[in-house]
Amino acid sequence: MIIRWSSHLKDPEKRKDFESYVRNSASVLERLTDIINQKVDALDCPPFDDYEEAGWAYKQADRNGQLRAYLEILKLTDLTTGETDNV
Repeated sequence: MIIRWSSHLKDPEKRKDFESYVRNSASVLERLTDIINQKVDALDCPPFDDYEEAGWAYKQADRNGQLRAYLEILKLTDLTTGETDNV
């Protein structure tokens, strides 16, 4: 689990309890992961029509920003990662 989940807690006991709470929410996080993966797949293939518009580069930059944000969230929803905060 990424440390960011419990970094707001200083008390070790509260931190441990909260980490257990997050792990017990795995089914919700798995569903969120599925939803985000659908969004990522949709962003990976921009329509060719976008390139016909004068502002296509702005659309692409926005799409890249959305993709980057989704990928950061996916790292958080992966409870199998190590203890380092790599987000």
